[in-house]
Amino acid sequence: MKFFALLTALSLSLIAAELQPHPYALVKQEIGRGQTVMVEAGSTMCNACKEMGELLYREKQINPDRKIFFVDVGKERDAARTMKIQMIPTQIIYDGTGKEIDRHIGGFTTDALKKFLAKHKI
Repeated sequence: MKFFALLTALSLSLIAAELQPHPYALVKQEIGRGQTVMVEAGSTMCNACKEMGELLYREKQINPDRKIFFVDVGKERDAARTMKIQMIPTQIIYDGTGKEIDRHIGGFTTDALKKFLAKHKI
């Protein structure tokens, strides 16, 4: 019985250890406010997106002030159209004026993500 309780607790902690979706309406308010912003467009139903969510969660734990957001475009179809998402996961970087300055389609390794964030000073 204790084993199953431990397993359940461990499973729940793993589920919670990924970046949680942000409503696109709120994310739009953060874009163009003087700071570089990264938007992860994905879905909670996508395995590669979940892996990215875990990596991004860890990065946010290292520096909670980073402007990194996850938009679930599986549920927010209008956001997918607005951001011109063709495949998920997609990472979009907006500069402080709100201009899109970079876009990456697909997942990252931990090292590649760190380099991508450092390149954009996020």
